Amino acid sequence: MKTAYLSLLGAVATAASLMVSAAPSTTDEARAEVAQQTRERRHAESLRPLPTEPATIQITDSDSARLAAGRSNARRAHDAYLEAVLLAGTGSRSAPIKVSDTDSARAAAAQKGREDALLADYASLVKMQAEDGAKIPISAGR
Repeated sequence: MKTAYLSLLGAVATAASLMVSAAPSTTDEARAEVAQQTRERRHAESLRPLPTEPATIQITDSDSARLAAGRSNARRAHDAYLEAVLLAGTGSRSAPIKVSDTDSARAAAAQKGREDALLADYASLVKMQAEDGAKIPISAGR
C-alpha cells in the first residue's frame, strides 16, 4: 500500500511539474508569448488581400475626407507590398548598390535585408495558400 501511495505521489508530482513548466512562470513571459502570437497573427493578416469595402464613403466634411483618403492610401500601400512580395518570389531583384563608403554599405545591407524579408514573406504566402487552398488575387508586375 505504501509503495502504491509513493508511486501515485510521484506521478502527481511529475504531472504538476509538467503543468507548471508549460505555463509561463512570470508576467513578462506571458506578455512575451502573447506578443509573439500577436506578431504572427498580424504577419499572416498582412499577406492576405484586404476585404472589399461594403459601401462608398460619403465625403461631407474634412473628417470623412480624411477617412476616405486613409482607406485609399492603406489599400494602395497594402497592394504595393503584396506586389513587392510576389515580385521577390518570382526572382525580381533591385539593382545592387555599389559599396564605396560607410553610408553605401549601410544602404546595401538594408537592401539585402529587405529582399530577405520579402522572400521570407513570399515563403509564408505560399505556405498559407497551400493550407487555405486559396489564391491571392493580386498580379505581380501590373
